[in-house]
Amino acid sequence: TSKVDYVLFQAATAIMEAVVREWILLEKGSIESLRTFLLTYVLQRPNLQKYVREQILLAVAVIVKRGSLDKSIDCKSIFHEVSQLISSGNPTVQTLACSILTALLSEFSSSSKTSNIGLSMEFHGNCKRVFQEEDLRQIFMLTVEVLQEFSRRENLNAQMSSVFQRYLALANQVLSWNFLPPNYILLTTEHFYVIIFLDVVIMTEVLYHPVIIEVCK
Repeated sequence: TSKVDYVLFQAATAIMEAVVREWILLEKGSIESLRTFLLTYVLQRPNLQKYVREQILLAVAVIVKRGSLDKSIDCKSIFHEVSQLISSGNPTVQTLACSILTALLSEFSSSSKTSNIGLSMEFHGNCKRVFQEEDLRQIFMLTVEVLQEFSRRENLNAQMSSVFQRYLALANQVLSWNFLPPNYILLTTEHFYVIIFLDVVIMTEVLYHPVIIEVCK
């Protein structure tokens, strides 16, 4: 019930970390209810400080990401909710929808540890691969839908223009996506050192090959 911005920020961070830490102990319904609560909380409080709102949406994105591989989170329902926010015609609500999509894109965009949530680089890479194959196109379609709507309007006031610019930046983020190839294998630290070792062995064999030694004399 606190209204102190810093407390709300820390609470969102604590929720995000706790959900990931206790994931296997939580029921699917409880996780979905928490995700819905966080989105509703932001939606009902349009005057939240930007950094608080973004941290809460980051928590939502992390929850979605954590459940993306085991399908414990239904991304279709999330995109349906975002679509409803977009179709509301309310610039404030449309801005929130854009923030949700931006948070998802940012969280899934990197194959390295995007958020410090105690999961392996391999997990993050697998999440990115699944996201780009199943959900990235949906985000782009929602973004284009908004841009087409605004392009049909003759005049845009300052607020509408701001919303348009945010979705334009979102479209650019999608189009700039660094795709992982389907057969991409994310290297763990152990794999990296094995490859370095093999490279050294191969290079040593090449350098000390009798033919090479004879040529270099």
